Amino acid sequence: MARPRAFDPAATLRKAMMVFWERGYFNSSIDDIVAATGVSRYGLYDIHENKRGLFLAALDHYYATIFEPMLAPVTKPDAGLAEIRDYFGVLLHYARKPGGGIGCLMCNSASEVAPFDRDVAARVRNFQDNARQAFRRALVNARRKGEIGQGIDPARHADFLTGALQTVWLLARSSAGSKVIANHIAVTLATLDKQG
Repeated sequence: MARPRAFDPAATLRKAMMVFWERGYFNSSIDDIVAATGVSRYGLYDIHENKRGLFLAALDHYYATIFEPMLAPVTKPDAGLAEIRDYFGVLLHYARKPGGGIGCLMCNSASEVAPFDRDVAARVRNFQDNARQAFRRALVNARRKGEIGQGIDPARHADFLTGALQTVWLLARSSAGSKVIANHIAVTLATLDKQG
């Protein structure tokens, strides 16, 4: 009969996710994760096999517990311009917080790890695709309701907004400052203003 685990796997995964989020994949050692979680490497490997397996689980956890809840208002069937504006307002709020300089784990991983790991690249693509689809639906709704100009192509603008959300976190990670981030978001949202 197997012994019950002496640690909470979900809480351990959250702590490991924070290590990867703050330090990056390549700059995080198993010793760093052991120190942060209080779980031995054998305990970690019993569940996740190795550091890479733990990182993939951390990306999935980030997606489910951080990204999806933040994007949820934009994914509502009747979402429109207000939800897009609110989403970028939430990004600005988090980017301005003291811990905002760690950016977004998915965005960080897009440049750090995805070029070298197809499973990470697939998770990053899923993150981007779901953001793009949510923005596109909301833009279609906004155009139908007359909230944005008829000249805005929802598919093209959804690509733009997906890039803009990633840029917010790149700026936050680079310590660009909250004024630069606020200006970036203001100009991004101004592209949705009705002309004339």
